[in-house]
Amino acid sequence: MSSCLGPLTTACAAFRAGISRVRASREFRYFPEEDNAPLPLQTCSIPVSTFGFSAAGRLVAILGDTLEEFQRRLKSEDLGTDTALFLVLPDPLEREFPMRAALMEDPPRRVEALGQFVLGQTFENLGMKWRGMKGRFFIGGQVAFARALQAAQAVLESRSAGACLVMAVDSYLSPPTLSRLVRERRVKTDDFPVGFIPGEVGVVMLLRPAAGSRREGSASSVFIQQVHVSEPPASNQAEGRALAFCVERVLQPQGAPAPEEPLLVSDHNGEQRRASEWGSLLVHLQAAHPDWKLENAWFPAIGFGETGAASGAVGSCVSARGLERGYARARSALVLSTSEDGARAAILLNKLQPGARS
Repeated sequence: MSSCLGPLTTACAAFRAGISRVRASREFRYFPEEDNAPLPLQTCSIPVSTFGFSAAGRLVAILGDTLEEFQRRLKSEDLGTDTALFLVLPDPLEREFPMRAALMEDPPRRVEALGQFVLGQTFENLGMKWRGMKGRFFIGGQVAFARALQAAQAVLESRSAGACLVMAVDSYLSPPTLSRLVRERRVKTDDFPVGFIPGEVGVVMLLRPAAGSRREGSASSVFIQQVHVSEPPASNQAEGRALAFCVERVLQPQGAPAPEEPLLVSDHNGEQRRASEWGSLLVHLQAAHPDWKLENAWFPAIGFGETGAASGAVGSCVSARGLERGYARARSALVLSTSEDGARAAILLNKLQPGARS
């Protein structure tokens, strides 16, 4: 991980301790209403490495930092040619990245162009040569990471790949993006407290089939058990039903017995719409599981800021560390994602118990 709180171990420990690195931006100022004096915006930026970068170049800088951290744990040369690669990115049109007019009306080409540029430039900057399978790219708001996990799960189950490298990178801190967010009154400012703190992050995960990962020396005792994505419906989602449906699908597949209460890890970021949906979700869960206390919940946006397409990856990282280290106060964790287009997702992580077989 590369984040405002540092690399993976440091960042998860800092988040657990309630440490925040919200700082006034050195790159962007906004004009509050009825005031002609510009003020710096509060953001969660990665120290040093992204300063001065914007648009796709900022994503390259973040992903480069993340892969450097990853290579300290596992060299890219150790990954076989049967490793599949998945990269989760923000929609460049939504982030107002400079692009050719033809790409604005062609989402598949737009995704491919951004993915190839970010991946190719990052590998070139690091002097890396990718020996694995051709990369696949995903955009789609906060739910994009869950979709990438579903694709990785299908590849591993079909045995068409021996491992999957899933990467996610996003940043809200390019000046054009921040300008739009201020105009839309979505970010937290002195004169508008109901909003989110913009952030940026990069995450890289190496996934292997659960049955073989322990034999292959995996350092993690946590595995991703289920992923469910609910596609955008026509109705408003503030009532929380779609998200509650995702939760039930991953917790009780095929009529399994009632589950133990998991740790809830939400992408709630301070916006009013998300607060309303979070409250509605708790009502639905309490009705479905009367014995649950619903007191064990984490909100990564408090420590990392709003991280967009990479928020599901951040939630999975802090969940996995919490389960591994034992401070999650549960044996499983639910990572919940809500995209602006109405898509919803739930990712269930479990800790492999001693002597258990996955």
